[in-house]
Amino acid sequence: MANGNNLEQASVPYLCPFKFQPTNPSIALKVQNHFPLFFFLPLLLLSACGNDNRTPRPNVSNIKVELQLLRFEQDVFALDTADLQMGMQRLLGKYPVMLPLFCNEIIHDQSNPNETPRQALGGFLSVPEVRHLYDTVQQVYGDLRWLEKDLTQMFRYYKYYFPKKPVPQVITMVSEFATDAFTAGDSLCGIGLDMFLGEAYPRYNPDVFPYFMRRQFQKEYIVVRLSKALAQNCTDAPPGQRLLDLMLHNGKQLYIGDCLLPDVADSLKMGYTRKQMEGCYANEAEVWARLLGEKLLYSTDFDKIRKLVTPSPNAPAIFQEAPGEIGNWMGLQIVRAYMKRNPNTTMEQLLAMTDAQKFLELAKYKPKR
Repeated sequence: MANGNNLEQASVPYLCPFKFQPTNPSIALKVQNHFPLFFFLPLLLLSACGNDNRTPRPNVSNIKVELQLLRFEQDVFALDTADLQMGMQRLLGKYPVMLPLFCNEIIHDQSNPNETPRQALGGFLSVPEVRHLYDTVQQVYGDLRWLEKDLTQMFRYYKYYFPKKPVPQVITMVSEFATDAFTAGDSLCGIGLDMFLGEAYPRYNPDVFPYFMRRQFQKEYIVVRLSKALAQNCTDAPPGQRLLDLMLHNGKQLYIGDCLLPDVADSLKMGYTRKQMEGCYANEAEVWARLLGEKLLYSTDFDKIRKLVTPSPNAPAIFQEAPGEIGNWMGLQIVRAYMKRNPNTTMEQLLAMTDAQKFLELAKYKPKR
């Protein structure tokens, strides 16, 4: 971090590090000779498979939310670079947390530990490609009234399930592809709009962002990404390193997404294609059988289980073209099974259950065939 948390002479309290939410994989599932897999199913089947697992939707119409959505990128790019120090001091009054975080963490040159916040911001604003990126973002996302409406509804559910937490300030930015969505404690959420310009946007380097990531750089993923950041902020670290521990920990985060976005399709929340999602539901029993048969559930060999719980184009530990993070999806099915049997469990109680083996036993999970 350059120059502590100072904006030259300005002193700012220590900032909690933001939690970056990685994008999810998506490569189509195909038939394998050793599995009776049927991936190309009609939409009706997907609906039939998923509806009875859906999270009950509470009535949140009476929950009032005062959402504050601020266009940080517009204020930053309106600065006069000839008098940047004065402009930053004024901007600090409006963004006492976001401006230091942006300069010290997001755009800071990690190879130059002595870079000051003013140098970081001045260098950022002087790059023509960054200016062009900002212009593109304004063309695509000049009007965010639709996002404000969607976020307001999401935060109604957030307040229902997490009544003790405040509604955070939401700030949009251009980060030059550094982040899509994050939280800084409970009080601030950030959205990098330049990460949602469409999979064909030419400046997305395919060596950095392979296709399974780029196909999710779409408008409809903005709220999904922010819900993932909120879910991560609401949960502690996994209680262990076994696949079961990781599956249930990540499954609970996905369940939070279920609760915050009850009208959003599972395929979007998982980052899967429609056919991938259909394939997961159609082959749920086969996937579970492979986890058990290959003795993966209690494995701590992260090289072996990594693609089951982290972004990846596939998960060959299950079968060659299963989608990445399918272990997390299975964790979600177990959490849904538990909540179906124990519908009066509060979110606080659910997240406090850290014994993965006991949770699995109480869920009495039985995959559909």
